[in-house]
Amino acid sequence: MLKKIALFVLGSTLLCASQFVLLENGQTIWLKDDGTYEKVTLIKRDGQMVALKKDGTWEVVPEKIVIAETVVNPKSQAHYKAKTSLLAKTLVGVWKSRDGNLIYEFQEDGTLRIKEKNRWKKTTYQIDDIDEVKRNIVVNIGESERLGFLSLGGEHWILHIDEDGQLHNLTLKLKIFKDIALMKQ
Repeated sequence: MLKKIALFVLGSTLLCASQFVLLENGQTIWLKDDGTYEKVTLIKRDGQMVALKKDGTWEVVPEKIVIAETVVNPKSQAHYKAKTSLLAKTLVGVWKSRDGNLIYEFQEDGTLRIKEKNRWKKTTYQIDDIDEVKRNIVVNIGESERLGFLSLGGEHWILHIDEDGQLHNLTLKLKIFKDIALMKQ
């Protein structure tokens, strides 16, 4: 009897373990138990909402799906600062190290090209915060989705622009223990 109860509790826990979240942009994601997520497509089937997964399997979505709401609206201070700050406007352009091994190319449309050791990578960026006093810019690199204040994928860089116009990646400085100054071209 105890074994049956334990199996029933385990089975019901596994059935309720999947979590679906509706993002602001209308996409639905399935939060997996291992901490990852997967985009799914919602359809109606036999009067029930069904989530189609990439591998072709499907799962019935509970009636009450969690809707992700942002803590701040899109016209928050960070977005407003990113569009109006002189420091943020200074960031747009090509930044090159003295030896030419490291190049950052920030474009106005939110794309970033990075050259490291003769290899180019292309990704996206978004300015998350600007500290005019310290002359620091927090940039989100390679973000795939945003769930309110939660960022899925990517990494945050803290960039510092000196008074003389040199750019320092403080995050990279902590990783490799070397300060690389980049000059705007």
